[in-house]
Amino acid sequence: MTDISESLSAAPQVGLTQGGDRRGAATTDQPVIVVGGGLTGLSAAWELQQLGLPYVLLEAGDYLGGKVQTEWHSLPGAGDFLVEKAADAFILGKPWALELAREVGLESELIHPREDTKRLYFLKGGRLLPFPEHLRMFVPLDEQAFRRSGVLSPEGTERMLGEVNVPPRENADEDESLASFVTRRFGEEAMNFIVPMAAGIYVANPHELSMQMAFPQFLAMEQKYGSLIAAHRALPPRTGPIFGSFRGGMGELAGAVGRALTEEVRLNSAVRQVHRDGVTLASGEHIAGRGVIMTTPAWFTAPLLAGDFPEAAALVGQLKTNSSVAVILAYRREQFAFDMDMHGLQVDWSEGIAMTAITVHSGKMHGRAPEDHVLLRVFFKNTEPGEARRLAEGYVRELFGAEGEPLFHAFADWRGKNPAYVVGHRHHLAAIRAALPGTVQVAGASFTGVGLPDCVNAGRTAARQVMTSLAE
Repeated sequence: MTDISESLSAAPQVGLTQGGDRRGAATTDQPVIVVGGGLTGLSAAWELQQLGLPYVLLEAGDYLGGKVQTEWHSLPGAGDFLVEKAADAFILGKPWALELAREVGLESELIHPREDTKRLYFLKGGRLLPFPEHLRMFVPLDEQAFRRSGVLSPEGTERMLGEVNVPPRENADEDESLASFVTRRFGEEAMNFIVPMAAGIYVANPHELSMQMAFPQFLAMEQKYGSLIAAHRALPPRTGPIFGSFRGGMGELAGAVGRALTEEVRLNSAVRQVHRDGVTLASGEHIAGRGVIMTTPAWFTAPLLAGDFPEAAALVGQLKTNSSVAVILAYRREQFAFDMDMHGLQVDWSEGIAMTAITVHSGKMHGRAPEDHVLLRVFFKNTEPGEARRLAEGYVRELFGAEGEPLFHAFADWRGKNPAYVVGHRHHLAAIRAALPGTVQVAGASFTGVGLPDCVNAGRTAARQVMTSLAE
């Protein structure tokens, strides 16, 4: 991403005033200001460009992409390792990320997880169990295969498979937690199997995670089909890949969008306050604008709104976060007694350990590690990075028979930086938006979705909403 930063640092400056000099009423030649250069902000700027609206994109840091960070680690005598600090793939069932990739000329770089190494394990009672076959998300479509897996006790297995006989909830408009939904439909023991996959996406407490925000499709299935198992059996067979990534890593999407933007993009430009008529930078410079799209995390956004929009700022400030840490470890293949041609493992929720999952990145995707090397990402709940590294190396030795030290390690430290959609989040979000004028939008992972497709959709939707408000 360094080359992107360098090319953008010389971007032309438009519509600016110095020393806090505030402009008057908005005019049609003033830009819409996008605050934040993560994927949501990049998508908002791209959509404004498609709509023919002038814009300024402001990023406080020195690179674009936000949490979507791809780094290369080179080792003499070994080669290059591709390290993802956040998502390593995006779901294709939500079309927005793929659509954006096509628009910026990146479709030819699309790759998919390897089918030849598609082995997953489930860590239960200290043992690695083969993951059940014929699942859709966590929903079993083959009863006998699920019974053979042993991921639940015989009693827990039959209760989970008996979900087809559980009637749908009557008060369907009320939000509920993931834990409530799972225990109601699949039984209490099923929490141990379902939570690692479902809540793991959001690094969430299942007793707090909002179903309306995280899994509205499951609520809809329950009402339409009466059962998630029945609903998934009614779906047509899958005919293509479920996930996608890019040959050069997920950071390629941010890079391609950044290069495609033709108007002003400013790095190292932190915003201090958001106003109805633009923003004030930390330097004191005021940028006049017809609208503002805030795509920064909630904890960063709230103080920026406090001056002109105190009610919205207070509501944004109430949004919660969760914590996670990923430890990236590289080895030679010969250091393992275990066959590492696999995608990874999930950890039973009742296992009582801080580790939540392991992804074998070298086995999951082509081009992530040199030949005869292994690259892993070991995920933890809120854990100090140094301790997480110690634990990660211990689990890799214990579970996979690794010998010796890793070739290198890296961290993805997201403590306090993962959004938490607690029950009632949808109504809270509506209150935030009601407290802001239509020309000031909040968008991004803190508000509407953590995956890349959701972030792309959020940015583009916010741009269209500003345009609609400007036309009123």
